[in-house]
Amino acid sequence: MDEVVAAIEEAKQQWNETWVQIQEHVKSIEEFGKSRNASEEKNSLPRLNGLAQDGLAMLDSLQFKLDVLAPQLPTYDDVESAQTLLESWKQQSRRACHQFWDLICDMIISSNRC
Repeated sequence: MDEVVAAIEEAKQQWNETWVQIQEHVKSIEEFGKSRNASEEKNSLPRLNGLAQDGLAMLDSLQFKLDVLAPQLPTYDDVESAQTLLESWKQQSRRACHQFWDLICDMIISSNRC
């Protein structure tokens, strides 16, 4: 059981790190084109797009991992807590996905107006 608890703790840490990275990528995408500088050359829009999509895929993977591990926890309360966390992750992931795709759609619409 200790292995399951450790795996869930690792998933939580990965989730938090990935979440922060996605937010940074989305912010960079939002700011892309507002000011030209050397860092924008390094972080081209397709690269930022790919990084954000990779992050969203990682969130899906971590949700799956938690979904598989939760029933293996030692107590009913632990299982319930993990399942509540999973639902929270699903909502957070949906919001991030909507935020990302809304941003991409807005950029496409804006570029077509010019």
